[in-house]
Amino acid sequence: MVDLTDFFTEWRDRIKDELSSFSDPGSTVEVNGSARRLSAAWTMRGAARDAAFTISRDRGVTVRTNGQKLPYRGFVAGPDMADLRYVAQMILKASERRIFVSTSARLSDDESRAPRPALEVLTDLIDEDADATRVAMITGEAGAGKTRVLQELVRRQAERYLQGRTDRLLLYVNAQGRALARLNEALATELQDLRVGLTYHSISVLARLGILIPVIDGFDELLGVSGYADAFGSLTVFLDQLHGEGRILASARSIYYEEEFQARASRASAPWQVVPVAIEGWSKTTIDEYLNEYAKDERLSAHRAKRLRDGVSKVFQGENSELRSKPLFFVKTVDRLREDPKFPGGKNLLKELVVRLIEREQQEKLLDRHSKPLLTVSQLDGLMRELAEEMWSQETRELDSRSVRELAEMAMLDEDVSDSTRQEIVARMATLACLAPGARPGSIAFEHDLFFFFFLAEVIASQLFLEKDLQLILSRSALAEDVADRVALQLLTDGRLESVEQLQQLLDQLAEACVMEWRRTAQVRENAGLIAMALLRVFSRNGEREIAECTIRSLVFPGGRLSTKDATITLVQCRLLDLEIRRTDLVGTRFVSCEARNVSLVEPLVDSGSTRLELDGLAAERVTSLRVRGKHGELEKSYSPIEIADTLRDCGAPIAADSIPDGSAAVADPEIVELLNRLMRVYSRANPVCMDHETMRGVIRHPRWKGLEKLLRKHHIVEEPRDKEIHSRRKKIVFLRRQFPPEQIMAGLRVGADVGPNIRAFWREIETKATSAPMTQAG
Repeated sequence: MVDLTDFFTEWRDRIKDELSSFSDPGSTVEVNGSARRLSAAWTMRGAARDAAFTISRDRGVTVRTNGQKLPYRGFVAGPDMADLRYVAQMILKASERRIFVSTSARLSDDESRAPRPALEVLTDLIDEDADATRVAMITGEAGAGKTRVLQELVRRQAERYLQGRTDRLLLYVNAQGRALARLNEALATELQDLRVGLTYHSISVLARLGILIPVIDGFDELLGVSGYADAFGSLTVFLDQLHGEGRILASARSIYYEEEFQARASRASAPWQVVPVAIEGWSKTTIDEYLNEYAKDERLSAHRAKRLRDGVSKVFQGENSELRSKPLFFVKTVDRLREDPKFPGGKNLLKELVVRLIEREQQEKLLDRHSKPLLTVSQLDGLMRELAEEMWSQETRELDSRSVRELAEMAMLDEDVSDSTRQEIVARMATLACLAPGARPGSIAFEHDLFFFFFLAEVIASQLFLEKDLQLILSRSALAEDVADRVALQLLTDGRLESVEQLQQLLDQLAEACVMEWRRTAQVRENAGLIAMALLRVFSRNGEREIAECTIRSLVFPGGRLSTKDATITLVQCRLLDLEIRRTDLVGTRFVSCEARNVSLVEPLVDSGSTRLELDGLAAERVTSLRVRGKHGELEKSYSPIEIADTLRDCGAPIAADSIPDGSAAVADPEIVELLNRLMRVYSRANPVCMDHETMRGVIRHPRWKGLEKLLRKHHIVEEPRDKEIHSRRKKIVFLRRQFPPEQIMAGLRVGADVGPNIRAFWREIETKATSAPMTQAG
């Protein structure tokens, strides 16, 4: 007979713990009874509550309360506990109905698959069963429409919930621009805004049961003074509270996901899986759909609708054509064309849009009682830059009323304006062009990130030649790639990026800002590297000219693309010194006859057909794994030092054929190396991994797996976590946790590699077994 004592004990502890998250502060939860039948009493919202629980291994947990018999999930979701129907009603009341068109998305691990409607992709992920906590990371460029997709998903899921078509509700958590170091603070703020009876203490319980799914919009902006470490640490704590169950959705800029999330994704103690979803830009079909809906919503005549379409076609052409695919940018421009059909767009559409908004504000709205402008266009523009710089310095996207007042008063002190004008400006800040009320009472924020990015880029561009100021401004939170691009475009417009000499001067300024070692040097190097990448892209002018004889030093390229989407970048006879290229897309990037000294490549994306790495001095051991673009767009990760060296040579790198010494385990047993490589690819997405998960099928069905697993366990390369049997499961699920990063495990393949004793002994035994007799299923 199976001893179920531990199972019942776990449920007893779980019921007490989960009821405690709903009970009043200072009160206690009393749980009594036998193993299978428990009674509980607690105090909630000032009222005494009680319930009886029947626990069955086969039928789950049922609850009797107020004369009703309910499954445990239904009890917790019901009106006496979380009251999720009321939460759904409040979500719908708080949501704003706006035009929504079918933005596309796809699982970004496999670009060979055709994109599908984003709501369909995400709804499937919500509804599907999972063996461990599922983290769907929604990525995309700034302005790609991630927020709009998630808001619509939350609204529609609330409708489905009230209609009884689903038992899972989504909770939208806006983390964008909030200087929050903990996820709990963001959860508490959203629950307060909804005015429901829930507190953040019970969210992990509801998420663990799968009846409430947090949707964290702008996860990469949950930043404190420790940057990404705080954001991920906050998420890790929350994931550990889920004990391997439930799911969450989180959105982040693509560059953040590539740079940080994957690198940290395996550090939570509870089992979980990462599912990356890429939001696609708008297609021509999507744009047509939006314009049709817009014309209906605005009740435009056929003539005016055609004029609007003609204006859109004129504005989004030439250098502005790529901006058409950014939904939020497109929508803002359509609004502008609706107000001013003669809006020209120009070569720099965002700048033209901002200039027109500022001019209109100055000439038509910001007037005194005699209809005279209170400020000049230059003064108004300067005020916006001051606001952007202060928000960046405070690591927030909104300023409280006191800060706004003081900032406006100080900004006006150097201007020839009267006291009454200063007071008028301060009073009307929230109504100025490009600004809007913030989330907190009396606070001010930029209407959208594109405006914040624009003015912040102007500030950074102006400080690029001021070494001390540059170092300080680059030491704040991680820059968005859009800001770096705007900085480069601004410098080009100002005539400061026209020659190789000017480019070199800018690269040197960025490098000098990284020289001094202090606690934020890492952040400075990454932000400086991001700007350097943008300078190279803009200077190259879509591949029309090569970049020759430049020196790039002391920087970190922190993800993103080095080349443009439609053209290659070619660097000829350049010197790369003390440079780290980290998870950067090098497809379409060509280093020709270049020198590399102390250069590291950390999981770059390469394509042997378009990536050229003629880097004299590049050492194979300084390349930590590769992502390789396949013929059909699929991505393959490679951790094997021999495979990495072969791929580097395919890309033109002068890696000596004997750079991997003979006698390595890979030479003796390549089949085992390939099997390990496949296992490491799985571990790059989850840790621990579930042995029953579909991603492991190709590994565990391999005839060599049993023998390899035995060695992995023997040398503690992987271990089975303790107490990982999920409470509500009917069968035991086996997880294996790796104890070292994939690249470190595979580095042991090299003779003399600097790895720990466990990894060294593991590879030595593989080599011994392979050279004496092949490993069988039994090992």
